[in-house]
Amino acid sequence: MKLKSKLIIILSIIATAYGCSSSKNTGANKNVAGIYMPGLNLINPIYKIFHKNDTLTDLHFRLNSENILYTKKRGDTTFSANIMIKYEIVNQETKILIDSASIFFTDYGNNKQKKFLDGLINLKTVSGKNYDLVITVNDLTRDHYIKKRLTVNRSDIYNPQNYLILDSNYSVVFKNHFNSNDKVYIKKNESNPAKSITLKFYSTDLPIAKPPFATETDNETTSFSPQLTSQLNFDSTNTLTYIVKEKGLYHFHSLENSSSGPTLFNFQEHFPKVQSPENMIGPMRYISTKKEYALLTESENKKNAVDKHWVNVAESNERARTLIREYYTRVENANNYFTSYLEGWKTDRGIIYIIYGTPNVVYKNKDYENWIYGEENNMMSISFVFHKVSNPVSNNDYSLSRSPIFKSSWFRAVDSWRNGRIY
Repeated sequence: MKLKSKLIIILSIIATAYGCSSSKNTGANKNVAGIYMPGLNLINPIYKIFHKNDTLTDLHFRLNSENILYTKKRGDTTFSANIMIKYEIVNQETKILIDSASIFFTDYGNNKQKKFLDGLINLKTVSGKNYDLVITVNDLTRDHYIKKRLTVNRSDIYNPQNYLILDSNYSVVFKNHFNSNDKVYIKKNESNPAKSITLKFYSTDLPIAKPPFATETDNETTSFSPQLTSQLNFDSTNTLTYIVKEKGLYHFHSLENSSSGPTLFNFQEHFPKVQSPENMIGPMRYISTKKEYALLTESENKKNAVDKHWVNVAESNERARTLIREYYTRVENANNYFTSYLEGWKTDRGIIYIIYGTPNVVYKNKDYENWIYGEENNMMSISFVFHKVSNPVSNNDYSLSRSPIFKSSWFRAVDSWRNGRIY
């Protein structure tokens, strides 16, 4: 069980305009491959924006203590970490810098303690305006920082930033993944006059990603229509209470002609972890034949079938354990990094990450990601480009630019796995 440290930082912003000021470049030409390299202990904050009313926006953030360096000075009895948070908020239309600030705080603990540092920054914003928020978190002890650009969307009072999802303990939810029978609370913008909200339930039993060489004609047409629609009411505190039921996608929206609103996901028990033979079989489709996959899915004893498959591939129990450990670590990492309306392992970025591993170079901006395997500017290297997709239920949906040129590298990687070698 992870401990959670409540760090509440409330900073009221005085809206001061600076003529001809603009936000800084967030560094699209910087190699950020480290964000997909677990174990580097890079600081990687998570953010949640909530428009509380017409003039106040709450920026919730979460830091993982495992990714922060705690040290002890000579003579001290406790370890401490020093964090600096800087931000700039810019009007998207006028490019005027509305405000900027720096926040410093110290947390006491140690590098072995697992906890979350949750914080809150109050931003004064105006309804009907959109902003760019550039926020930098700096682990001062390690001298490492990460900068992110967030869009503060105040164009209407119905988009997802106008809702805050809380768990059964009334704690802010940063990743909307739930299990069956979990209780959740949804708070709405106080300025939203709607007394109720529409819930549409969708199945997430959807096709997995195609290989990177698949052409458009190879892609299947997927029907994505709700299996259930219902109307739910907010109480006098602008809060909706809901219990997540069967596995699937729960999408809420207030307007008939708009699909914008919050979304909850129930993919599988223990998600993003893979802890059952049944859940291990799906990702094996990438490295198995149709016949092999059918035998796995139709087997009465799924555990024996999975074990037998990996032992046959590895030709020894020890090598099989090594392959299983690496393969499903990648699957779980894909779930953590790339989940959208699909589990991360089913997505375009997920399939590449699982089969090829962590890219050597990643260039990332608001519209696309470019992954390079090998040395940059080397003719033998492989480059994948993922374009961001506008999706009403997820802002983490990316589509791979597929090409026949990837066919040979794909089969080389798959054959490596099928011959008992990690690629």
